Amino acid sequence: MPGVSIQTAVRVGPAAATSVETSQAFFVGKAARGPVDSAKLVTSLAEFEALYGGYHTGSYLHPSVETFFEEGGTRAYISRVVGETLVVGSRTLVSLAGTGGTNLMTITANGPGSWSSDITVQCVNPGTVAGTFIIKIFDSGTLIMSTGNCTTVAQAVGRINANAAASKRVIATDLGGSLLPHNDASPVALSNGDADEVNITTALYNSALSDFLESYGTGVVMNVESDNSSVQTALANHANTYNRIAFLYGGSADTVTDAKADGNTLAGAGVSTEHIAYFYPWVYVPTSVAGVNRLIPPVAYAAGKRAVAHTQVGAHRPGAGLISVASFVNGVATDIDKSTGDSLDEAYVNAIRVINNTIRIYGARSLSSDTSNFRYITSQDVVNQIVVEANRSLEDLIFSVIDGRNTIFTAVESKL
Repeated sequence: MPGVSIQTAVRVGPAAATSVETSQAFFVGKAARGPVDSAKLVTSLAEFEALYGGYHTGSYLHPSVETFFEEGGTRAYISRVVGETLVVGSRTLVSLAGTGGTNLMTITANGPGSWSSDITVQCVNPGTVAGTFIIKIFDSGTLIMSTGNCTTVAQAVGRINANAAASKRVIATDLGGSLLPHNDASPVALSNGDADEVNITTALYNSALSDFLESYGTGVVMNVESDNSSVQTALANHANTYNRIAFLYGGSADTVTDAKADGNTLAGAGVSTEHIAYFYPWVYVPTSVAGVNRLIPPVAYAAGKRAVAHTQVGAHRPGAGLISVASFVNGVATDIDKSTGDSLDEAYVNAIRVINNTIRIYGARSLSSDTSNFRYITSQDVVNQIVVEANRSLEDLIFSVIDGRNTIFTAVESKL
């Protein structure tokens, strides 16, 4: 038809065009690379991979983040966890031969891990103009950034740190001096790093939650690497403190009986139970290899559908039922029929079921025994949204003078 253009493409990433703060997710996990000790916001799998790398053996973070975005999520904060004996790779550039070999610049990997040896750096001196030099940075042999002609080390450092691609992988530091760096005949790798993942403890997982600052707002928090009871308690306490929801799960091989026992135990623990939702079983997602699927914890799928519900309707809408029909998840570890699903519901567990040939979340329970007020996790979701938005609205009135004409009270009422 004249004037009509049709384009087709494979969908990758969130289906929703917009998002609301309550729909965001907070992930704790292990990554191939990337920063530590601070949480970074990503709004697509491409952004995640640019900063934290691709699939990382022994970790559920990458496929979980992928599932979150593919199932409708749009905002995710990532806290990467590493061991305490970490090593960050680097390379120091020195001055030209005959000038004393003075250290001029250090290029350091943006986070610990063996991936740093994939980064190579080449200094070309002179550049294409006399009196200049060029720094080239490669990732696995592919050029990701060239500084162009530089006259000073400070200029090169500024260009590297300001470059979107390079700054996700390295940090350049000016060590001072006015000399020019030596020439590299070929690119030279950064030294090997080490994330010390074999020594990651539950305490390190739990301390990573502190990266999710209060200023980031409400949302759902998860640890996709561990279902340890200490981790579950830490997630619940964090959710209660920062007006968030904690999504929990059990082991990949857990039976229905195991899940019900876990749900009843957690519900009886009395630890911020109104802030917790528990999901069963684990789910399958596709990989880059046709016909090969990967089993992952169910919480990323639940978080994605929660995001869709919040974005399309509001915090009062559970991410369950028809709105939760899977678009990326393609299987469940355990088939659950209606009677089994009902028994799981009685044990405070939200079942993931196959219904009408589609995978759906069939529950919206919290772990709270106060069923009059907090039977459904959406009750606490709504409370969280009100508390967070009320606090922000009233922040402008802090230190205002209380006067006899009730002006400040009128302002408070108006904002609320």
